[in-house]
Amino acid sequence: MNSRSTGRKIPLGIFGKPFGLKGHLYLRYHGDNPKGLLNFNKIYLSDSPSSVRIESVVSGKGKLRVKLLGVDDRTKAETFINKEIFVTEQDLPPLTNGGFYWYQLEKLKVINEEGDLLGRIDHIMETGANNVLVVKQVAEGIDNKERLIPFSKDEVILKVDLKSKSVYVKWPKDY
Repeated sequence: MNSRSTGRKIPLGIFGKPFGLKGHLYLRYHGDNPKGLLNFNKIYLSDSPSSVRIESVVSGKGKLRVKLLGVDDRTKAETFINKEIFVTEQDLPPLTNGGFYWYQLEKLKVINEEGDLLGRIDHIMETGANNVLVVKQVAEGIDNKERLIPFSKDEVILKVDLKSKSVYVKWPKDY
């Protein structure tokens, strides 16, 4: 695991526009288990130290809608539009079987099959098809290129090793 503060805020998603009249909001969620949002007692907003709690989650037609506890009308829901939501790192459920969270990949070295250091992961870009690792150059790297590497576990990503702070990829250095 990366050595980070347990109080670090981890982004979960961004609220979109309200849905209906009873306080529901669309949520652009970064995770893959929307029902897991119900397990968090405290969810923080990007512009406030106070927390909110998600009361219900509805998935349908490729969109996710949530209802916040105490938000019971459209007018109040509108105050949450475009606000990013976070949880603290310590509130994330533990993962098993070599699992990892996206944020844990930030700043890891990216090394190809030939042992070339391609750079470090700056962030992960969501594209819809595959998430993409944005790999920035580093002084000890092989060149000055920024690389966009698809996070395709079967085809590109060979191994994620949090202990050595490295991601091993099947990616030629000239891409």
